[in-house]
Amino acid sequence: MANVEEKSPRLWAFLLATYVVSFSTLYMLWKAYIHVSELRSTALSAPDVKPEQYAILVRDIPAVLEGQTRKEQVDSYFSLLHADTFYRSMVVTDNIEVNKIWEDLENYRKKLARAEAILAATKTRPMYKTGFLSGEKVDTINYCIEMIRELVPKLKIEQENTIREKQQSSALIFFTNRIAATSAAQTIHAKKVDTWTVVEAPEPRQIIWRNLKMKFYQRKLKKDIVFVIVALTIFFYMIPIAFISAFTTMKNLKKLLPFMKPIVDQPQVKTVLEAYLPQIALIVFLAVIPKILMFLSKTEGPSISYVVRASSGKYFYFIILNVFIGVTISGTLFKTIKEVVKPDTNQIWGLLGKSLPQNATFFLTLVALKFFIGYGLELSRLVPLIIFHLKRKYFCKTDDEVREAWAPGDINYATRVPNDLLIVTIVLCYSVIAPIIIPFGVAYFGVGWLVLRNQALKVYVPSYESYGRMWPHMHGRILAALIIYQVTMIGYFSIKKFLYSPFAIPLPIFSIIFALMCRRKFYNSFRYTPLEVVCAKTKETPNLEAIYKAYIPPCLSSYKFDETQEFGHALSAFSKTGSSV
Repeated sequence: MANVEEKSPRLWAFLLATYVVSFSTLYMLWKAYIHVSELRSTALSAPDVKPEQYAILVRDIPAVLEGQTRKEQVDSYFSLLHADTFYRSMVVTDNIEVNKIWEDLENYRKKLARAEAILAATKTRPMYKTGFLSGEKVDTINYCIEMIRELVPKLKIEQENTIREKQQSSALIFFTNRIAATSAAQTIHAKKVDTWTVVEAPEPRQIIWRNLKMKFYQRKLKKDIVFVIVALTIFFYMIPIAFISAFTTMKNLKKLLPFMKPIVDQPQVKTVLEAYLPQIALIVFLAVIPKILMFLSKTEGPSISYVVRASSGKYFYFIILNVFIGVTISGTLFKTIKEVVKPDTNQIWGLLGKSLPQNATFFLTLVALKFFIGYGLELSRLVPLIIFHLKRKYFCKTDDEVREAWAPGDINYATRVPNDLLIVTIVLCYSVIAPIIIPFGVAYFGVGWLVLRNQALKVYVPSYESYGRMWPHMHGRILAALIIYQVTMIGYFSIKKFLYSPFAIPLPIFSIIFALMCRRKFYNSFRYTPLEVVCAKTKETPNLEAIYKAYIPPCLSSYKFDETQEFGHALSAFSKTGSSV
């Protein structure tokens, strides 16, 4: 399209192509939403007993009346409102101290198992230094046994203290059937919106216990603070990205690192560096950002799936604004500001449209790099394999340590989804301006579907299940990418002085209407569980006590409670993971 002259009648073909790409994208999004909705409904209506379908999370419980315990308050409230279906409650406690002791105990148990394995293999008793840099050397086995004996009674005392003295203003409420739990999660229970707020309970294995005690306005305030921090991070990260972009050009590389000139002047090396160095440097430099965003998101939500969705959204907007728009418009923050504030410049629409063709090679190479190298490494799992063998040779002494080193984990949706959506944005925005990118985009997602489908089914082990709740967020961000593409094309048509460029203006309006329509039609079925879905019979009578025990925090699962206390009869033999029935 860059080769087409201004005011050329050939621009009609590009305008038509813009409409074709836009409506094809909307059609596929519509079909995908229907498909994912059906998958979600099928999973939720499965006859298997899932603990989270029998529980709700209630927060912002009012202060306890004098002469009444927190459990009595919660039980009386829900017994009154759900007399026939209420089973029992579990009051959330502040587990920071007891969890610390429990983690120390688990660490010493692992060290003891490791020391015994070393003794069996080498016939030598391992030694342990009690201090960080200095300290007395002691026999590891004896020391670990001594520490375990010391921590076990300490853990029991702290468990009792936690149960009795550290109850919070949140609770998990259990019902006798999943229809009742689903109905309760969608019902306003109190006259004041900031008291007795209820949501569907997360899976036991993905609850973030320390976040459950946050009150209504604390949650709102934390979200606002995190939003401001992320916005500032996005803005100020443009400066180091601009520096990296400038530094990794061949000219500047030879200027700043003269000793590398003989190497980079080699024809083969020069070709590779010119093609891939800026993209590789950018990918490496951005590697730290997901961890920062995940840390910020962990202060917000009650569950891991919520945190992953929140972190994914932050990372998407970060890479779109910094990598795509930032690199596209100027390559440096200062040049961007200069372009925007010049009195005789075009509007920002035109700025995007004018800058995109100049960066086509950069983004084409980025897509190719992610396609060839990214999926090659993903399929071969070369890096995890090397790490596993290093750990097995030098660090792993017990079977549990070997299994832990070999464990593949789950798909990192917090980075996988935003990176794929960045490719969607790039392919959409260049689909008409530089159509050569379309085969690369098709190859990226086609091979990606084959590779990741295999990895999801045969390699990765999911750590939680959210029943497709990520999809509405993905749908909205694909629409955001589509609107960026449409606005860019409007700007580019105006730069080409195409007389009929206003015919492209309805496109973003159509996209916004489509987004509102999809939200109205589909979103609530993802936000809540439809009653129609959970009314199907389960294949076995649910064991309500097992469902209840599944939610006992790991640090409290070894404690035996009386019936009058908060967690009922939690047997000491109950699994320490507390993550499944």
